[in-house]
Amino acid sequence: MESSFSNDFIDHTISDWAGRKEPNIVEKYLFENYLENSELSVLEAGTGAGVLSFCLEKKFGFKNITAFDIIPKMIKKAQDKAKKQKSNIKFMVANACHLQSLKSGQFDYLIYLGQILSMVPEEQLNLALEEAYRLGSKNSTYFFSFLDWGSRWYNPILSFNINLARLLTGRPIKKYYIPEIKYKGSINWHFYENEQHALLWCKKDRIIRKLKLAGFNVKKIYYESDITNKKGTAFYFVCNK
Repeated sequence: MESSFSNDFIDHTISDWAGRKEPNIVEKYLFENYLENSELSVLEAGTGAGVLSFCLEKKFGFKNITAFDIIPKMIKKAQDKAKKQKSNIKFMVANACHLQSLKSGQFDYLIYLGQILSMVPEEQLNLALEEAYRLGSKNSTYFFSFLDWGSRWYNPILSFNINLARLLTGRPIKKYYIPEIKYKGSINWHFYENEQHALLWCKKDRIIRKLKLAGFNVKKIYYESDITNKKGTAFYFVCNK
């Protein structure tokens, strides 16, 4: 399975996500307000250890769930849990940009939360959105979340610094892609190094244009603070075709 992640970033991601036990406040809100029919099919992208999918099965009664992640160790954790719980969720290793094993129009609810598309390299983001569009049924509902550029006042400073380092070392400049400043529980002392996996921090209008270009209709946009009343770093899009 092709991945742009380094082994170190994979270990970091597993450490951050494998222990997650339940959806966050915004995810719960979206599920409670937009998942209207548990008889319909669900696709979850970037499932990690399967937290959201297990929640949809146990608390919302969904019976037809497919979930994928690009990290095999994550899927192994999810499959082991599914076996213990006698779950019917189909977990698979897959890349959000290449989902040829799944049929066009196969799913009614498509969940791209956890800012998983912010981890996709810049040159592959449009392809991932096109694949998501292809897999949705005619009346499908999509949930996307992205890291919000405007949620951190210092993002322009980080962007300038990392892109100056990229310029000086002959790497491509990517304004909105910034490595994590905290890594494995402490300051990321390797912030400027080439192997760091940068995450996409989006401006709202830019992502809206990308979503529309892929064919989506944006029905609703939520900032994290709209639902939690606390400042957050993500915003959420509810879309259909």
